[in-house]
Amino acid sequence: MNSKWIKRLGVLLLLLLLVFQAAACQKTAGQGDTEEDGTASSYIFTMGTVFDIRVFAEDASEIMQEAEQALYGCDSLLSWREEGSLAYRFNTEHQADMSEMKEVFEDALQVSKDSQGAFDLTVLPLSQLWNFDKLGDSDFDVSTMKVPDKEDIAQAMAKVDYTQLKYDDATGILSTENPDIQIELGAIGKGYAIEQAKDVLKRSDASGGMVSAGSSIYVCGTKKDGSRFRVALRDPRGDENSAIGVLTLSDTTISTSGDYERYFEKDGVRYHHILDPRTGYPADSGLMQVTIICDDSVIGDALSTACFVLGLDEGMNLAAKYGVNAIFVDTDKNIWYNNPDVLNYFEFTGKDSGYVLNEYNQARS
Repeated sequence: MNSKWIKRLGVLLLLLLLVFQAAACQKTAGQGDTEEDGTASSYIFTMGTVFDIRVFAEDASEIMQEAEQALYGCDSLLSWREEGSLAYRFNTEHQADMSEMKEVFEDALQVSKDSQGAFDLTVLPLSQLWNFDKLGDSDFDVSTMKVPDKEDIAQAMAKVDYTQLKYDDATGILSTENPDIQIELGAIGKGYAIEQAKDVLKRSDASGGMVSAGSSIYVCGTKKDGSRFRVALRDPRGDENSAIGVLTLSDTTISTSGDYERYFEKDGVRYHHILDPRTGYPADSGLMQVTIICDDSVIGDALSTACFVLGLDEGMNLAAKYGVNAIFVDTDKNIWYNNPDVLNYFEFTGKDSGYVLNEYNQARS
C-alpha cells in the first residue's frame, strides 16, 4: 500500500466522528468486512481519495460491492489525468459529449454563474501551478512548497474563465473555442461519485448506509441500532481529533471545505488549496471552514467551495439562493449558521476552544 493511501485514510478516519464500533475504524484501506448481523463496511481508494462505505442490510455485502463499482467507474469518467476520460477528452480535443452527466454540468455551470466565478470548472491551470496535490504524499517535504511567481500566476489566470465554456443543452456537448481552456472536476468529482453510490443505496433494501470521501458525506436511513449518524465538524485550528460540533443526521449530504486540509506556511502566511479563480491565490475570505447540508452532493461540493471563496456575507447569500443549510466558521472563531433548523441536529462543542455560535440572519440583519 502506498504512503498516500495510508495518510489519506488516517486523515479520513480522524476527521469523521462516526459512531461505529472501534474495531471497524481500525481497518486498512481496501479492506472490506461483513458482520453476521448484516453490516458491511469497506474502504476503497479511487479519485485520489479514500471512500468509506457502510451498509446495513440482509444482503449488505452485495449492495456494498455494487456501490464500490459505481465509485470506481467515476475516476475513468472524471479525472483529467485519465486518458480517455471525459475531462481528458475535453482538455485535448476542446469538446466532449457530457450528456451522461448533463445535470451535473448544468448545476456546476449555474453555480459558477451565480458565484460570479468563485467556483470555476476551468481552474486547472492554477491548480497545476500551485500543485497542492503533492501534500497528499506522506513522504513529501512541505518546506519545499513555494508561492508561484506573480507572472506565472497571471499567465495561468489568463487560461481560467468558465464563461468560455459552451454547453449545448440539446446534444450535451461541452466545448470551447479557446484551446487554453481546460476543466478540472475535482471540486465536484467526489460529490458526483457519492451520488452514484447513493443511487445504489436508495434502490436497495438497505435500512441504512453511509458513503464518505472525507469532506463529502452521504448518510441514509439509520444504523443497526436505529440511531441516526453522527458526524463531527473538525476544529479548523485544532488537531485532527478535535471538533467544534457534531451533526446528527440521516438522508442528507454534508460537504465541507476548509483551509486546513492541504496547506503550507511561508512568512507567517497560510497558503491553502482552495484557490480563488478571480485572484489566482488561495482564497483570503476571512473563513476557515464552510459546511453545506443539502440533498445533492454535487451542489453541496460546488457550494462549499464557492461560499468559502466568497466569504461570509456573499457566501451566505449564495447559500440562501440555493435554499441549503450552512455552517460557516470565520477566522475570529465565530460559527455562523443560516437557519434555526440547524440547531435541531447540530450540537455545538467548541465553546472551550474559544468558538462562539451565532445565527447569521439574526446577527447580521
